[in-house]
Amino acid sequence: MVNWGEWVEQKILEAIRRGEFDHLPGKGKPLQLEENPYLEPGLAIAYHILRQNDARPDWIEADLAIRRGIELARRDLQRTMRWREEALRALEGRTDPRSRAEREGVEAEWDRALRAFARRIAELNEQIFLYNLKVPIYWLQRFKLNLREELQALGVSEADIERLEAG
Repeated sequence: MVNWGEWVEQKILEAIRRGEFDHLPGKGKPLQLEENPYLEPGLAIAYHILRQNDARPDWIEADLAIRRGIELARRDLQRTMRWREEALRALEGRTDPRSRAEREGVEAEWDRALRAFARRIAELNEQIFLYNLKVPIYWLQRFKLNLREELQALGVSEADIERLEAG
């Protein structure tokens, strides 16, 4: 059975060795990617102006903001999760009243962080909704974030997720 990918690659390498690509027009020059054959004709001028001014279309800026928002929300919750684990480890085995109060404070901060993360996910889902209205190609649309899946991926316990969902 022939592996077509390997066969094509072999043929290309043979052509390179024979020098068949040595005198192609434009060799050594940057590719001209100015024209996009899939772009609506009316938008070509607008995108050209944006490119000339180092600007991006609004929907691309919105996508970047969403990506940054997701990354920051995850990073913040992970940081709080590490802090919580370290604080609880330091209090492990201690039962005095002060340790119990500290443990309660740590758990209250953790609950606050979970609620803040849930609010951020809701805000990001609103941004995703608006982004999906702007994006010119439907297959570039984003799926809304699922809070439970996000928390599970970050390693949040099922008990904490259920407590958050319960309100």
